[in-house]
Amino acid sequence: MHSPNIQKNISKLIKKSIKKEFIDALPLPMAENCIYAKEDIINTVVFSLSNNNYIEYGSKRLLDKSGFCPSSDTVFYHLAKLKVEDVFSTFQQMNQKMLQQTKKRNIFDGTMWCGLDIHKIPWFGKKRDIHVLGMERVRGTNFGHGYASIECVQPGKRLTLAALPLNQFTTKKKIIVKLVNETRRHVDVSGLFLDREFFNIESINALKELFIFFVIPVKRNKKIDEIIREFKQKCQKNLLHEEHHFLIMEYTLNRGKSFATFTLVIVVESPKKPDDEWSVFAYATNMHVDRNNAIKLADNYRKRWGIETGYRVKEEVRGKTCSCNYAIRLFLQLLSILLYNLWQLCNIILFVTTCCCKKGYMIILEEFKDIISDSIIGP
Repeated sequence: MHSPNIQKNISKLIKKSIKKEFIDALPLPMAENCIYAKEDIINTVVFSLSNNNYIEYGSKRLLDKSGFCPSSDTVFYHLAKLKVEDVFSTFQQMNQKMLQQTKKRNIFDGTMWCGLDIHKIPWFGKKRDIHVLGMERVRGTNFGHGYASIECVQPGKRLTLAALPLNQFTTKKKIIVKLVNETRRHVDVSGLFLDREFFNIESINALKELFIFFVIPVKRNKKIDEIIREFKQKCQKNLLHEEHHFLIMEYTLNRGKSFATFTLVIVVESPKKPDDEWSVFAYATNMHVDRNNAIKLADNYRKRWGIETGYRVKEEVRGKTCSCNYAIRLFLQLLSILLYNLWQLCNIILFVTTCCCKKGYMIILEEFKDIISDSIIGP
């Protein structure tokens, strides 16, 4: 348990961020004769998120606990007034404020590696407009709404630094340029770990134009497969006594008149047991690579999956709804990022103010959600 004073300060930060700054920033018009205020609408949404409820059920729970709460129909009626551009601009404004608070506490000092990834949320509706993207099959659908984000991969600093809603015409270059430029407003990015989806000429050239280091797992083609096969055979025959083996070479991707040149690194790991398979990891980079950092870069890339953990955490505070309105669905997606960053900020403040050396989070997500819920219900 935290001291009452610390608990009180965290509650104040949450109330200030959600009840004041976010509500004031969101352009949600409310008529003068409306029974409910904008604060009531947002409180109902946030309460539902903090209790892992659909808004339809969350509004009923909040009504039982507080005695005053708009119905889900009323909430959706008002949220339907939101415009996509207003939702996104509000998110950027709020996220920038939180990142500025983090920066004041010297958390972003020095350079840092970040991860860039695309996240998609399954879509089961019949309507497939510009915002509906193709994706791997999940729970019976190949479609979803998506956003791309950049997150710090260092422990204790895993905030979402920038996010971008996607549509069918959002190119990989636009994703990279927009997110990198936004992130550079807050931190000095030394390099990016990217998903295999960005192993293409457009993405690699965009990253090189931005003068940013990158590590991207390669997509296999016939030529790369042949290089890997020959090197693996050589390792198996001649280098069995070594645990790791690596090959570093210049490689060029070609497609018509377009091309991208980079350093191809192939890391082969010997099996720990006789019956185990030889593991192979091949990645593309624009960094100088030698025997001193070839293995380290591969290991660091594997650690980037801390952002996948962050994405799963956001799922625990993402609003659940059956609404087909894209602005509402985007509002809930981006609100989950703000709540995630607010949780990270609370932990950073606790870490700085208490000078604690404890590993992990000082305030766990469930406790954070309880504080949010209690602040909305009131005394």
